[in-house]
Amino acid sequence: GVMGMADRGVLRPGLVADIAIFDPGTITDRATYVDPHQYSEGMKYVLVNGILAIDEGDFTGELPGEMVKRY
Repeated sequence: GVMGMADRGVLRPGLVADIAIFDPGTITDRATYVDPHQYSEGMKYVLVNGILAIDEGDFTGELPGEMVKRY
């Protein structure tokens, strides 16, 4: 597993999954040194712990992430 965690790194029912779906032709970072807190563009869908966090490029309001500690 990833970082020594057996439930990461593979898409399989019952395991933890973070998935990002994007178009490599349209994804771009908008952050600059002057204005660093800008979201990137081009992310279509992001699932964190199996919960949809970005849907059609829009933030869903879900915050399913959790801190990962190395075992």
